[in-house]
Order: sequence, then structure tokens, then C-alpha cells
Amino acid sequence: MAKNLTRKTYPPDALIFHEGDIANYAYLLKSGKVEITTYKGSKRIVLATILPNQLFGELALIDDSPRSASAIAVEASEVLVIRPEDIDKHLKEADDFMRYWVHYLTERVRILSKRVDD
Repeated sequence: MAKNLTRKTYPPDALIFHEGDIANYAYLLKSGKVEITTYKGSKRIVLATILPNQLFGELALIDDSPRSASAIAVEASEVLVIRPEDIDKHLKEADDFMRYWVHYLTERVRILSKRVDD
């Protein structure tokens, strides 16, 4: 799959996507560092720090929901852009149990992320 993916670069402090956006892509970080953030009132909360060879932005593609948080490049970062059809293709090829498991884990992550607002 990697040979068909587009590379994109972001300078430090660049917004990759914003919480609430419609998801068009997921990303595989090749170099740099990205923070996944949300806000509770005026307080910025870092939910995760993404390091090279980690995926981010995939939840919204799996369950077709708006972005649950924002992604910001902490330092100059290079990503591989993963299209929804790439994920759909692999999910359709998976057996019923794996599809259920992916959707179950997606829902669990969303529930845990929402607890930050509580």
C-alpha cells in the first residue's frame, strides 16, 4: 500500500487537521512529531504524541465521524497520506471478527477521548 501513498510535509506548528473537521485522510508519520490535542475550556490538552511509524487520524475514517481532536506538527514532519478507499479496501478484506474488533476499538477510543471533557 505504501507505494501508492502521497507524501506531504508540514513545518513546525502547522495544523494538519482541526477537531470537528470532516475526515478526508488518515496519516502515517514518517518523520517528525505530531500532537493530537483538544481543549477543555481554554486549556489545551495533549491526548497523544505521535512519533515516526505511527498512524493518526484513522478513527474518523473508520466510523465516518468528524475529527475528535486536532493534529498539530510539533516539529517539521513528513507524513504518508492514507485515503479512505485504502482503509475501506483492507477492512472489506478482513474477516467479520476483525471488522467488528476494529469498530469496537474505534468506539472505545472515542468514549475514552470524550472523558477529557467530563
